[in-house]
Amino acid sequence: MILQQSILFFILWHWSILINFFNDYLLGLALAHAKSNLLVKLSKLLDFTQLEKLASGYHHSSGPGSPATHPTKKLVRAILVKYIYGLSLREMEERLHSDMIICWFVGYTVFDILPDHCTLERFELWLNKQQHFAVFDEIVRQIKQDFPEEARMAQIGDTYAMRANAASEELRPLIRHICTNIVQAAIDAFPLLIDNALSGFAWEQLLGMSKETTLPSKEEQAERLRRVVLAAIELRRRISDLLREHMQQEFPILRKQLAALTKIIDDEVSVSDQSVQRLPPKEQGSFRIGSATDIEASYRKHGPNSEDTSFGYNVQVAISKTGFIHETRAYTGAVPDQTGVSNLVSAQIERQGSCPAKLIYDQAAGAGKTRADVETVSNGQTLLVSKLPVYEKNEAVFASYDFKLSEDGKTLTCPNKQTSQIVYKSASGDGRSFRFLHFQCWQGSIPKGEKTPDLARRCPFWEKCRQPDQGPRTMRHVFVSHYRAQVLAAQQYNDTETFLYEMKIRPRVERVVFELTHYNGARDCRRRGLDNADWQAKMNATAYNIKHWVRRTDLRAARMAGA
Repeated sequence: MILQQSILFFILWHWSILINFFNDYLLGLALAHAKSNLLVKLSKLLDFTQLEKLASGYHHSSGPGSPATHPTKKLVRAILVKYIYGLSLREMEERLHSDMIICWFVGYTVFDILPDHCTLERFELWLNKQQHFAVFDEIVRQIKQDFPEEARMAQIGDTYAMRANAASEELRPLIRHICTNIVQAAIDAFPLLIDNALSGFAWEQLLGMSKETTLPSKEEQAERLRRVVLAAIELRRRISDLLREHMQQEFPILRKQLAALTKIIDDEVSVSDQSVQRLPPKEQGSFRIGSATDIEASYRKHGPNSEDTSFGYNVQVAISKTGFIHETRAYTGAVPDQTGVSNLVSAQIERQGSCPAKLIYDQAAGAGKTRADVETVSNGQTLLVSKLPVYEKNEAVFASYDFKLSEDGKTLTCPNKQTSQIVYKSASGDGRSFRFLHFQCWQGSIPKGEKTPDLARRCPFWEKCRQPDQGPRTMRHVFVSHYRAQVLAAQQYNDTETFLYEMKIRPRVERVVFELTHYNGARDCRRRGLDNADWQAKMNATAYNIKHWVRRTDLRAARMAGA
């Protein structure tokens, strides 16, 4: 009995020592068999000092309260592991309890109290809001420090689709759903006024009759749409009256929902008195809202087939020739690829202090305006490399680039050496329109009233310069873009062997996109809204960069060992 009490006393007295002994023993066994584990290699490669600093503001450092149970230096490692292995928050909680290597990497012992998914979620939401770019930028900074040639290396850009965490809706259900959101937001904002504001509202017009045919005719469908749209407009008017006496910055959620309803109606239908007509596809809005659950998602069309259309976000990415991701940004799905090309460069200059010598892109970025934007934001340091789009629909007729512009930009010379200084600002594009008068296209003057002059006196390039249906006295208009210099420079550059090589290496970005979408969780958005989509895109890219960093480091070590 005395011996048992002595053993128990010894255990209690040396409890912490025993705990540490068994923890070190178990971890030692695990680490001895995990030398090739990704996290073991990463622990030797990644400096967490700056990551811990950027997360230090999560917990308050003064005032009442007990010390934090889970320090931010451990939480930031846990969030990294979550994205490295593509885990949900609940899955991350489970892995902390079941995977000793993950537990060790995050900073916990075998016997510690571990964070649950709620703790991890609160911290990640804070990181998203307060340090939106910092984690991604810090990993890129350390990669550049390890591989200095990355700073000015040529980069390749492309986009991929990220599916929204919401189902797309047909027009009538969409309007009803957004109206339900508006009513709920109005109840939260004006609990004492909402009953009076909605008194006598025709709910059956908005939400439908209790007995409606399940397979309505086209006429019935049109009538139901008319009733729903008119009821939604009436609801918008009533709720807007409640906001009239309040400042614009008040009740942002309600105002956002009302703006979404207005956009849906303007994009989809035309309303005249009590008549509602569905707009034809060509007249519908460019950034159509497809779901009341996620009003920032839109349709991304990248081809004529149904499988080329997705509902969600359009994510842009720029990689170096060696495969590291240097910048990524999410846009709503309907944003064209060329819109964010210059942002890939400007963001790197702003946040990382460097930009690529070249940015290689597909033909979507080939327009002169996109080239000029990249040249402007980079101060001439980045050359956009891309195939030129076809500027003229009729290639049999002289295009604007077949005309020579003087160095001062005031005179345009046609292929037949005729010149014009008659120029006007173009109403259809970014540029100017030069005019060549009819007598410049004939040898001698055309007698007045002569409807069929001698065709032998025409300009020898008449058929290459005019449309067949143009008469002898028709002026020739030539559009000269503001970005003419960029296009001419691209035409010259695209004839070089260097350009051909760069087009051959451009598909390398497809491999990275495949890895992002298939192995790093970038295909489906876990939360809703553009900010959340952008955060996820950056963290998915961070996970990819970490894995690629470890691979490249192992390859470098193997080469050095072989040498």
